[in-house]
Amino acid sequence: MEFIKLKRYSVVKAGIIMTSLSALLSLFYSTADDGKTWTFEYFMRQVLINNCTLFFPIIITLIAGYIITREYTNDTIKNILTIPLSYRRLLAGKLMILLLLTIFFSFFSDLIGLTVSAAAGFPGISVGSVCSSLLQITGANVLVYIAVLPIILIMSCSPNNFLGGVAIAFVYGYFGTFEGTLLNWYPIKASMILMDPECGVENGMSYHPLPAIFILLAIIGCSILLLAKKGRKPQILVATKKKRKTVRKRGW
Repeated sequence: MEFIKLKRYSVVKAGIIMTSLSALLSLFYSTADDGKTWTFEYFMRQVLINNCTLFFPIIITLIAGYIITREYTNDTIKNILTIPLSYRRLLAGKLMILLLLTIFFSFFSDLIGLTVSAAAGFPGISVGSVCSSLLQITGANVLVYIAVLPIILIMSCSPNNFLGGVAIAFVYGYFGTFEGTLLNWYPIKASMILMDPECGVENGMSYHPLPAIFILLAIIGCSILLLAKKGRKPQILVATKKKRKTVRKRGW
């Protein structure tokens, strides 16, 4: 049923466009005269970094907020109340759809990256390198999905707050571009630490996988607790509307 609804959602098309922009932005970086040798592997690393820090936190949070709050804006939540379905199960189903979409966008990102890299003539394209980049990009994006789950569960369950969650996700992802020892414990950075063996090498940093694994496991535990606190029945959330001012009649 949820897959049928996705066909009508324009936000999915927006996600595809934003995924394409990640590869195009990486291609733009390659035009800089910085003395670096751009290969397919290096190009796909830049795509992975752009995905984790700039695009996928926004894409995942935006789509999550959209598909969750559509039940309220389309007024279909009333129909859900008539069947024995808890809000937790409804939300968990939508989060599962979101995970599948994240994997789909990851495959699309790798395909676009491969196409752009081939068009630009970057050397090093082989079956092994393509499969490696696919695994790294998909794994990193799934870990980003885990990293933004608390934002989704806190902000995206209200039609009045989910755009604020998108803004928080943007800042959340952007801080992943920084380097430093404390970022071993930063969830967005953790996705790159675990999936990119060269993470931080260019800036002389050496990251460790254990803190990254620990913080992502903590995020999963926090997300499970947030989901468990959701009521058994869906809450009727209504978007706030501006009150009309009462115009007083003049005269008697």
